[in-house]
Amino acid sequence: MTTRTRTDYEQYLLKEINDLPESELPKVLKMIHFLKEEILQIRSAKEEDIEVFWESFGSWQDERSTEEIIREVYESRKSAVRDIQL
Repeated sequence: MTTRTRTDYEQYLLKEINDLPESELPKVLKMIHFLKEEILQIRSAKEEDIEVFWESFGSWQDERSTEEIIREVYESRKSAVRDIQL
């Protein structure tokens, strides 16, 4: 059994791609991307970071009652008196 290297596979893939009509190359590129992302689930670190970022959103946990939270919101509001003359 012959052991193939990454370079061997890359050369084989390039040969296969070179045999395709140019009009089909965008489809092949989409299929390779789909294969990497959905089937093999190979993701870049950037995409994983974005996913973690979005997962950080949501509700929070608090020991206070609803009434205590509402009271704190109202107490934190500051009213400014403005002397407006027209």
